[in-house]
Amino acid sequence: MRKRQHLNALRVFEAVARLGSMSAAADELCVTRPAVSKQVALLEDEMGCRLLNRHGNKIHTTDTGRELFEGLNRAFDVISLTTTSVMRRNQTDSTLRLLVCRDFASNWLAPRVGGFLRDNPRIAVEIVSEKNGTFRREESFDLRIFYGLPGVAALAGPHAVELCRWIDLPVCTPDLAARDLGSKTDLCDTLHLVDANYDIWQEWCDRASFYASAHRSHVVTFNDTTLCLAAADTGTGLTVSDTLLSLGSIASGRMIIPVPVGLVSEQAYYLLKSSHAPPHGAAQRFEQWLQQEMASYQQQVEHVLHQKGICIIPRSA
Repeated sequence: MRKRQHLNALRVFEAVARLGSMSAAADELCVTRPAVSKQVALLEDEMGCRLLNRHGNKIHTTDTGRELFEGLNRAFDVISLTTTSVMRRNQTDSTLRLLVCRDFASNWLAPRVGGFLRDNPRIAVEIVSEKNGTFRREESFDLRIFYGLPGVAALAGPHAVELCRWIDLPVCTPDLAARDLGSKTDLCDTLHLVDANYDIWQEWCDRASFYASAHRSHVVTFNDTTLCLAAADTGTGLTVSDTLLSLGSIASGRMIIPVPVGLVSEQAYYLLKSSHAPPHGAAQRFEQWLQQEMASYQQQVEHVLHQKGICIIPRSA
């Protein structure tokens, strides 16, 4: 059984031995000089030997005192390092840095993250929006959300897990559909708003058995699906969107699906955990919240598309 020591007396002795002065030790410890002297006398009595020699205003350790001081010095160093580590880990546990693809961050995560923050008021979240399709390995993060083909996840490493897939479908405003989309041929003739980085119109046509060689007569190209949606929302044209970006507009009726066919995406969003350190409490809580929120959202997708009579073509079909 570990013998109980007077830690306060040990701390006082260490300060006196290190500083060589009772007065200096009293100043450092914010106590009176007599209090320091009393603690040293108490410790010497407990140890059964003299620890300090006093020569006028000079104080030196005895051989036994030097041995005790060196042991205490090492012990207090360990205590200092341990408490610092615990404090830093506690601060890290309350801070979460997320790297997120821009479309996912702005259209899906940002409107929902408030729920996580309300349930976890002690956690500070930093969301860094990345350009879609980028993957800089040198970035520091706790969790990363990115999309791509399965091969991209394999390159990211064993810490990447699939988060979700989306459903691609053509959307436009009811006014545009009433004005321009009287037939399937009109669907090709109307203005198409195309994301140059993700153009699956031909594949959608092939899998939906909709004019496999359908050629779009009029095309405006953007470099972002969100921009395509913004233009489509004003009635400018038709675009191929996905359920992660446009489910709210579809559910409200602000956007319609003129041909009721959706195609499960070949790509997916992935969640990547940092490989540099084990996940801390904040990261684990966020991952659990994200998985639950995504599962709930996917149920909502199924419900809305079922209500709208949309046929979903699985990727394996």
